[in-house]
Amino acid sequence: MTNEANPTLQNETSTWQQPGAWRKPIIVHVTTVAKGRKPIFGELTHNGTNAEVEKTAIGWVLINQQQRMLSLCPEIKILADKVMPDHHHIVLQVRRTMERSIKEVVRGYMQGCKAEARKLGFEGNLYDGPPYYRVLTHKGQLKSMIDYVYANAERSWQRKQNPDLFRMRRRTEAGGMLFTSMGNHFLLDWPDRQLVEMSRNATDEQVQQKLKSVMAAAQNGAITYTASISKGEQFIARTLREQGFPLVVLLNEGFPEEGSPHERFYKPGGVYFEACSKGKLLLLEPTDQAFKSPFIRQAVEETLRRKAEAKHWEYVPIAADSLRYRFVALNEMGRRLVFGADGIRL
Repeated sequence: MTNEANPTLQNETSTWQQPGAWRKPIIVHVTTVAKGRKPIFGELTHNGTNAEVEKTAIGWVLINQQQRMLSLCPEIKILADKVMPDHHHIVLQVRRTMERSIKEVVRGYMQGCKAEARKLGFEGNLYDGPPYYRVLTHKGQLKSMIDYVYANAERSWQRKQNPDLFRMRRRTEAGGMLFTSMGNHFLLDWPDRQLVEMSRNATDEQVQQKLKSVMAAAQNGAITYTASISKGEQFIARTLREQGFPLVVLLNEGFPEEGSPHERFYKPGGVYFEACSKGKLLLLEPTDQAFKSPFIRQAVEETLRRKAEAKHWEYVPIAADSLRYRFVALNEMGRRLVFGADGIRL
């Protein structure tokens, strides 16, 4: 899909942020949330094959009001939608410039839903707040949007059946460091471990050679740790995940801040969700304490000094909050978790 082939695909300069852009052709994923995240729109069930949502009378209001919105705004097309017990996803396409912005149209839609809910005896505000908007900005995103919407019920069911695997834990201790974590924590206790760390300059041949050795160890029961930063690391991690091997992934950033509104309802997105639901994934985000711990700081400086000397550069210490430091630190933490403080495999 290219910008020329699809005029609704916005380029990377974020033209949708410009005045009047929300009235122009655009594709946007809209999420509305029920007041207090109460399941007033439906009930999540499973028929043995697929998860489904049995909509309440208010849930059907959301569907009926969609049809009214389309009749009032023929410029709009619904590409995907899913009513969940406590929220509602719609992927909307504005096919030609409108008199009103899509945000105004969505606001009118929500007001219509509120009015119809009141007729059914619902008191109070129907929604938790303004909707969330995710605008289509890059190639491949549309498929991800639509897949996410239609898989939402099954994902929610899996999360409901495996609550411990989706429980965010603050201050998980591992290797003398503290992490925010989510997933299968028993992976930390697995004795056979390997670390995937590759230079961003690695050739395709080097990546394939590394993949071969990593796969062999995984098939023999090794748990793979990786920060999944370079393209080679990402390719190997993706291959392992697709073939069902367990992963421990170290993240620079990945979880909501403690105490934030999104903390309670966070779940790993996209490709990580299924692996997490099957107990094949553990996500670890180091705390600031871990990044700044003396032994990690020392390991990072030794690595950076060695790299500088190899290129005949003068080593200059870098700040612990810089992205380069944090990426090197993630790999040093992975090394410590796999090989221990003395460099001997745990």
